Amino acid sequence: MKRGRLALLLVAGLIVFGAVLVAYLPASWVVLRLPAGVQLQCADVGGSIFEGECLGATFQGKPMGDATWNLGRLDLLRGRLVGDVDVRGALNARADLDMSFAGSGELRNVTANFPLDPQVVPQAPSDQRATIVADLKRLVIENRAPRAIEGNLELRDLRQVGARPLELGSYRVDFDGKMQPAGNAVGTLRDLGGPFEMVGTVTLTPPDGYLVQGTIAGRTAQAESLVREITIGAPPDTSGRTPFSFEGSY
Repeated sequence: MKRGRLALLLVAGLIVFGAVLVAYLPASWVVLRLPAGVQLQCADVGGSIFEGECLGATFQGKPMGDATWNLGRLDLLRGRLVGDVDVRGALNARADLDMSFAGSGELRNVTANFPLDPQVVPQAPSDQRATIVADLKRLVIENRAPRAIEGNLELRDLRQVGARPLELGSYRVDFDGKMQPAGNAVGTLRDLGGPFEMVGTVTLTPPDGYLVQGTIAGRTAQAESLVREITIGAPPDTSGRTPFSFEGSY
């Protein structure tokens, strides 16, 4: 047999061997080798990298629940994550995904329900509690940051806890799925009842900024007193609403 033909057979054999190895690679092998910065751990791992489960998942030391996933084999070999992911526990969420390894792509049919609580979300304020509900038809991500969102997010039963407990209401943001020229994603904000009447916009700006602005009014005397504190005494407009604006990063 000529050397060239032998070399081709060896290369072909290695490619087939590699494909079979990846196709049946245990999920535990992959999870154990995740970068340290990911801070994702599993109490138990089963299945393969294509159809697997991570039981007792924790992120940044906080419990998430049990995660399962189904990914396309050929897509994964081409460098894309295409399939669906489901999490059940402290965090309840599912999504269809089509993502690159670099963190760009789309999530579709995203649903999520989880508490705004430092025991689940480490970045959550220690003196506030709420429930976050997401129902997104489409979420476009570039370089691991949202660029276009179609669907809605709700912040339900927001309240202050501690020495001065206070009910703060429920709110909703609707996104139309359009990406602005600067790469911003803009959603309309409104209240769903509670002590404050609020309308406005939420703007997500690259790479990780946000701007919330609109008008607010109190439905009770106590709420209106808080509005005066929040807006530093800014006068209301002719409709009785006071403009507000704040920004930050996530």
